[in-house]
Amino acid sequence: MTKPISRDAIYRRRMFDAEIIELCVRWYITYRLSYRDLVAMMAERGVEVSHTTILRWVVRYVPEFESLERQGTRPVRRRPGPRVCVH
Repeated sequence: MTKPISRDAIYRRRMFDAEIIELCVRWYITYRLSYRDLVAMMAERGVEVSHTTILRWVVRYVPEFESLERQGTRPVRRRPGPRVCVH
């Protein structure tokens, strides 16, 4: 009997690998690419995906990524330093 693939809870029951989902969502946010541009880029890599699927990923995972990012960040303490005036 084969073992199921261990995945993050947010990627369960998804047809595509987590890496593909993260890559498409990251590229969409970072580079302001259209969904159809992402479909063409994935096709060059041998992955057949629809633009509506990428839209669903963006709607589903952007809030998840933002909440994970907020949980991982810590407030930065600023130390008082010397003040420098430039004339």
